[in-house]
Amino acid sequence: ATDQYPWTALMENLAYSLSLNLHDFRDARQITTFEATENAVSDGEILVKVDKLALTANSISYGLAGKSGLIRYLDIFPATEGLANLPCWGYADIVASKHPQIEAGTRIYGFFPIASHVIMAPGEASRNGFTDTKQCRTVVPAFYNEYAFTKTEPGYAPEFEETIMMFRPLFGTSFLMQSYCEDHHFHGASRVIVTSASAKTAMGFGYLMKKNFGGKIETIGLTSSRNFDFVTQLDCFDSVLSYDDIAQIASDPTTLIFDVAGNSQVVAELHQKLGETISYSGSVGKTHWDSSRSDGAARLPGAKPVFWSGPDQIGVLRERLGISAMWQQMGHAMADFMISAHQWIEMKEACGPEPMTLKIRSMLDAEVGAHEGVILRP
Repeated sequence: ATDQYPWTALMENLAYSLSLNLHDFRDARQITTFEATENAVSDGEILVKVDKLALTANSISYGLAGKSGLIRYLDIFPATEGLANLPCWGYADIVASKHPQIEAGTRIYGFFPIASHVIMAPGEASRNGFTDTKQCRTVVPAFYNEYAFTKTEPGYAPEFEETIMMFRPLFGTSFLMQSYCEDHHFHGASRVIVTSASAKTAMGFGYLMKKNFGGKIETIGLTSSRNFDFVTQLDCFDSVLSYDDIAQIASDPTTLIFDVAGNSQVVAELHQKLGETISYSGSVGKTHWDSSRSDGAARLPGAKPVFWSGPDQIGVLRERLGISAMWQQMGHAMADFMISAHQWIEMKEACGPEPMTLKIRSMLDAEVGAHEGVILRP
């Protein structure tokens, strides 16, 4: 059965998903999925109740990448034809288990759809967590199918859950961006320009760059005039400019570009301004969901704009360091940034289908402030 707007109250134990129209993410539908009782769980499976999710610009990027087929994020939680289940990072509780190594009542962190409940098929569990082995999960890198038990998470504290789930995956991308730059010697550049500097991924990257390469590699954050003062106060970049000030950027230094905004017009302006001094131009994600790269991108001066893949860099680090050491390095790099971010971020909750839909629309319409963190509570 399908309940559509206006919303109706759900029966107790009746699971639902908030599925988005594949052609227009602003249109969400409440879809009844199954009866969330132990009877829904087969041997080896667990029933998970989603508690809270972080809705970020990264979430929108997952949806757009999945829609384009670039990375099949929208296939890991299958939806009714014409709809999509947007994955977000967050916390959930295992409410029923028929897996011999996993107990009901265990709290987990990982990738979830915007839904009240999910059925998972864990492989062999370790002390730290498990991997969901459902066939639909095999279409994305293994990283996205791994779930952590909070009881064994280093540094876990319930009072920091919302900050952790808001920044951990985003700062993880920031860490991977810095790692990629180091591995490639910044493609010979002495300057890095980051678009959408108010995005939390860009903030984290700027923070790491100033901490580890301050005085060696110049960082410039580009942002909207609306977010200019806020980004400047963060002190994550050597300098902050609005998109209207691209013409002021000096053309001399060799430059690496990370396009977090996904705005083809901004990328084109940078390439036209800086030309052959651009040694690398990578698209990290899309915070401007209605902007797409034009076919003319390949004809821009400088290095051809390409898609930068975080999962590829994860593969590099896992091979080099091993998974435990990789997470340890990432966690160490993130610790003081998280403490700082906890002081200024303002969390805004949306509970239930209708409020969550409105928050998703606000995110798509760029109405969520850079200082805000959006928490969805199915």
